[in-house]
Amino acid sequence: MRLSKLINLGLIAVGAAASVKTLRRRAEWERENTRAYLVLDYDDALAVCTRAGIELDAFLTKLKDHGATHLALPELTLNRLMREGRIAISPPPSGEGPGVRAQWVYLAATEPELIAHLATELVARVPSSCAHVATPQSLIPDLPPTLALQGHLPTLAEMGLGFEASVAAEVTLAGLGVVPRPVSFSWPADHLIERTLAQAAGLGAKIVAFDGDLILGHEMHLDKTVECLERFDLTFAYFCETRHQKGDWFIAKRLAARGRVVLSHYFTPQAMVPEDFHSAAHHWGMLARARGIRLCYVNVFRRIHATEPLECLHYVEHIKEAMEEIGRNPKSQNPKTQSILAAPDRDTLALAGLVTAGAATMAVAETLSLSEPVTLGLTVVSAAGAAALPYLERSRGHLEESYPPSYAPKLLALAGAASAPIAAATFSDDPMTTLAGGAVIQAGAATSLAAFTTGQDYQQRIEEYRSLNADLFLPVAAALWRDIEHPATRALALAALGAGWYAANKFAPDILGGLDRDLPAGHTHHLSAAQRIIGDAQIAFGPRPGRKWAGIGLAGVAAAVAFRAAWRNDAALAASLVGAVGNALMLAAFRRPERPLKETLPAVGRSWMIGAVVGTVAALLLGGGKNGRET
Repeated sequence: MRLSKLINLGLIAVGAAASVKTLRRRAEWERENTRAYLVLDYDDALAVCTRAGIELDAFLTKLKDHGATHLALPELTLNRLMREGRIAISPPPSGEGPGVRAQWVYLAATEPELIAHLATELVARVPSSCAHVATPQSLIPDLPPTLALQGHLPTLAEMGLGFEASVAAEVTLAGLGVVPRPVSFSWPADHLIERTLAQAAGLGAKIVAFDGDLILGHEMHLDKTVECLERFDLTFAYFCETRHQKGDWFIAKRLAARGRVVLSHYFTPQAMVPEDFHSAAHHWGMLARARGIRLCYVNVFRRIHATEPLECLHYVEHIKEAMEEIGRNPKSQNPKTQSILAAPDRDTLALAGLVTAGAATMAVAETLSLSEPVTLGLTVVSAAGAAALPYLERSRGHLEESYPPSYAPKLLALAGAASAPIAAATFSDDPMTTLAGGAVIQAGAATSLAAFTTGQDYQQRIEEYRSLNADLFLPVAAALWRDIEHPATRALALAALGAGWYAANKFAPDILGGLDRDLPAGHTHHLSAAQRIIGDAQIAFGPRPGRKWAGIGLAGVAAAVAFRAAWRNDAALAASLVGAVGNALMLAAFRRPERPLKETLPAVGRSWMIGAVVGTVAALLLGGGKNGRET
């Protein structure tokens, strides 16, 4: 074996060993981070109580008994109250002076406490509204209490006006936690943000889930939002899968290191159409296991797949059981939120980058048949560049100081994932040696790849591994280059592959990432037996999740070497392509930090064992290396 190859293997070993420290910390964090939150929407609770003819306090008690942990409480707005019919525009009461009637708006209600609360909040938030209670019942008991305010009603009606403390107390009395839902509105000044979040904390809440498409404070006052969340010890519910709220990226990036972010999800009405509560509960379990979701914001089924209102209790119970089945604990109401996992430091990234340097050097040297001196020089340059890259990353202005980028890990991860399958396939002319060497290279690359994508930015989907399909098409291109001997045919094949790569990036810029996603295998009571069998077969033998096919990479590269030695060039090309795809699928399994390592390693390990056995059998049947050539 050449000296350069030994040195590059040594670099891979050193980088993998350095990455293990990060992965141990990650595995420990995954064992401890088992908290789950089951949050029901307040509007859904009211709808269920109305149709089931049950009081809210009794329903909340049942909800807790079936596994819910929290109720989401919306912030009051005049728009919401008018939509619900709790307040209504009314003529001015007789007690108001006639000279100002045209300048005022009057809102009547049957709840004196509500009117008093609205008057207090409007005066505190918009003093120019001159809001006051126009008809105190102590003076005119026969008339409903009326709120008088001055100004443009649509502008005032969108503003958040605090929360109903009485409802929050009722929720707490039932044993549930409160998740306030602050609303966003025009010109959210700093004192308005502070008042709303202080009131949210005053309810005893620990988690805040902002309502609507905008985070309160977006976009010029987000620093104040972050400051208040920290000061009032509030955790941000980050809907990382839907990414529907503008400003959530900035809040999550700032608060993650302080442990004030919980990954959350909700099903949109469109997403609930193909589900029933059995399959949706299974889907929640899959999101918690494979996507790191910890807060389930539950909307009940109302029309499609809905039988009666209180069926939502069974839905919540099924979600709780799905969580408990995968080791999540939804029982406590307001526990201290687990911190988001921190990223590795620069020293660790620099050492882990040696894996990329070693694999890339071997891939380039073997593909281009470089001489030993040139390969040694390339090794030195690659190792120095990979080790220095994390230290070269600097913030370029005030914005990047607050929200630092993560370019170096992304580049090192992509280079390692694209080059490792090539290095594994070209390790040796002997099938058994290629099998062993390829396993070492792939294992090292997988370890470093998992370390590069570990940390809060990747876990929260703020930063994403962007492959542009290079980690799939480059290994395939190397296989075509290596195993097609005729120059014209090789050029034509590479040109076709380049066109395919361009087209793939237009429609599916991460093919391997799509293949690695888990299947939401849900309830199938409405299918026939034949359809269930076909569906189960698709789950077992279909392309997803791609990690179950990781072993065909080892089998493919070993078989390719054996076929090549036996002068079976067409078979060698086919085996090389299979090996390139299989090894790429194997590495793709390790770039999802939201999926626990204990979910990824067993599937890849089983597939690898099968692949190693198949590769060994193929090598023995074909006679291997020199015997094949003599034949």
